[in-house]
Amino acid sequence: MFLTKKGLFKILIMAICYFVVGSSSIATALLFLNLGIKDDFLFWLGAIACAIGILSIFGGRYAEGKGKLINSANKLVRNELKPAEFINEYEILKNSKDLVINKPSSEILQLVAIAYDSLDNREHCLATVEEMIAVASEKKKTYARLIKTSFLFSYDKTEEAEKLFTEIQKLKLNFMCLGLMDAILKSDRAMAMGDYKIVEAYNLQMLEQAFPKLDNLGKLTAHYKLGEVYEKLQDNEKALSHYRYCVDYGGETALKASAKAAIESLK
Repeated sequence: MFLTKKGLFKILIMAICYFVVGSSSIATALLFLNLGIKDDFLFWLGAIACAIGILSIFGGRYAEGKGKLINSANKLVRNELKPAEFINEYEILKNSKDLVINKPSSEILQLVAIAYDSLDNREHCLATVEEMIAVASEKKKTYARLIKTSFLFSYDKTEEAEKLFTEIQKLKLNFMCLGLMDAILKSDRAMAMGDYKIVEAYNLQMLEQAFPKLDNLGKLTAHYKLGEVYEKLQDNEKALSHYRYCVDYGGETALKASAKAAIESLK
C-alpha cells in the first residue's frame, strides 16, 4: 500500500464530514426528545452517517493506497499495452517523499511483475515476484508462488519451475490457486514440456470465451503462444497469422518486437 499525505488528508476529511453529520443528527434528535418530540429518522440518519464514516476510512485506504494504482495498471499494462509507462509511474510513487505508508501489496507487485514480463525484463520480473512472495499473507503466499512458477516455465527454467510446481501440488489449494494451477498446466507448463496440442486448445478456447473476456494483453499473449505453437508444429501459415496480430496490436510490449523477428525468420 502506498498512501500519500494528500490521500490520507482526503480520507480524514471524508470521515470527519460523515461523523459531523451523524453526531449533529443524533444530537438534534436527543434535543427534540427532551422537548417531547420523538424523531426516529434523525437517530437513524445519525447512526448511518457514523457507520459510513467508519467504512469510508477503510474504503478510502484501499482506494487511495491500492485502487488508483491497480486501475492505472489495468489501463496502461493490460489495455493500452504501455508497461514501461506504468513501471515509471510505480517507481515515482514508490520513491516519493510524500508517502506516509510505503508497503507495496502483493496485488500491486503482481501487476508490476506482469509489466516487466511484457517488456521481457526477466530479471526484474522474477525479482518482483520474489518481493511479492515475501510480502504476501499466508493465505496469498501459495498463489504468489504459483505466479513465480508460471514465469519460470515461460522463461525455460523448467527444472526449477517443476520442482516448485510439484511442491505446491501437495498443498491444500483454494479456488483461485486451483484455477491458476489449471492455467499453468495447460499453457506455460505444457509449452515447456512440448505438449503443443494442449497449449493450442487452451489458447484457442481463451480467445473464443465470452466471459470473462480477455483484455488486450490477454489476447496478445494468447496469439503469441499460438504463434509459437504453430511454429513448433511447422504450420508456418498459421504461425504467421498469429504473429502478425502481435505486430499489429502489440502496443509497446516486447511481444511486438519478438513477433516481428519471428515473422522474418519464417519467411
